[in-house]
Amino acid sequence: MDSLFQALDGAADGAFAIDEDQRIVYWNRAAQEILGYTPEEVLGRACHEVLAGRDDEGQVICRHHCYVASTAFTRSPVTSYDTCAHTKSGETRWINVSILACSTSDDTNLLVVHLFRDATQQKQSEQFTRQVMDAARGLRSGSFPQAVSSGPSKSLAQDLTNREREVLSLLAQGLSTSDIAQSLSISPSTVRNHVQNILYKLHVHSRLEAVSYAYEHGLV
Repeated sequence: MDSLFQALDGAADGAFAIDEDQRIVYWNRAAQEILGYTPEEVLGRACHEVLAGRDDEGQVICRHHCYVASTAFTRSPVTSYDTCAHTKSGETRWINVSILACSTSDDTNLLVVHLFRDATQQKQSEQFTRQVMDAARGLRSGSFPQAVSSGPSKSLAQDLTNREREVLSLLAQGLSTSDIAQSLSISPSTVRNHVQNILYKLHVHSRLEAVSYAYEHGLV
């Protein structure tokens, strides 16, 4: 077990191990970098108190005698999963977690190692894609105000400048205002102005509707 912990000390993935009481007995450097807690702050604490993980719907995943720990301590395989954990600063961060059950060196006890990596950007992209698809279905069903009554989509597309098309394309990738500003080497306020122009020209009311409309009409 000591050799495993030594190997995990330098791993890029965050890693922590819990005993059968679900108390944290190991916490590596990458775990500190991802979640902010030092080993001294978490060792001996219940893992569910530290992570406070929830699923996509906000339901609590991390709890005492949770499914993951209960399954892993029977040496049954556990499929990797995503959970929205809390950092030391109080922010939420999506992590993707893999589970490894290991016996202690004297083979008398079992520890469950959680290997995890930051999945926030990927998860936000997935959520944004789902929102876009839902919004696109809303457009097809007439749930959103329609701009097509004022003219064909082609004419709306021609109203966009090249820069506005670039901004719209980056919006469709799920980028934030600051990310778009950095990507295009312009100020955030300029990005917001471009977004407002896009909304006006496409006759929609939000960024999500703009992206949905763009996908629906082949603008991106």
